[in-house]
Amino acid sequence: MQIQKNDDDSTKRIKSEFNQLYHNPFSGIGIPVGIPDPENIYIWRITLLAPKDTSYRGGLFFINIILPRDYPEHPPEFCFKTPIYHTNVNPIKPNKKEDKPLGHVWIPFLSSMNYKSIIRVVIPYIFGLFYIHNPDSPYALDRAKEFKENKTLYEQKAKYFTKKYANLVNANKENNESWDFSYI
Repeated sequence: MQIQKNDDDSTKRIKSEFNQLYHNPFSGIGIPVGIPDPENIYIWRITLLAPKDTSYRGGLFFINIILPRDYPEHPPEFCFKTPIYHTNVNPIKPNKKEDKPLGHVWIPFLSSMNYKSIIRVVIPYIFGLFYIHNPDSPYALDRAKEFKENKTLYEQKAKYFTKKYANLVNANKENNESWDFSYI
């Protein structure tokens, strides 16, 4: 896939970064990149296969990269489309327009970054979420508390929901309405 060249500086930058990532993917974490809607270059989709040595083992996760129209003046947003049980991923459907979307990844350093090849810089951080949980800066307060007080239960739930949602059959299903994390 190759994005055609034309348009303003922001569009040129987006096309350049997409083509670079498409033709030079990361080795070791294998992330195919694509554009779900060829008419909209501001939403990309990457695919991550969770590492074997994590609670998300074997999970196939789809993540949207949502680029603002004035990129790189403002940072992109990263949103899991495949439900994931994680302290730093928004598990709640937004009620108000200003709320972050379902699956939004909390990346505290993103707003203060230098925007050179920002997407290439942030994708390894997204992959690192399989290993790292920041319960001191969470999206989900209940998960943060659980992570701190009963990490074994937290990891059991992460495994359970990975099997439920991130398997080959269900991983790419659009779950925009709600993520059911009812645990047996």
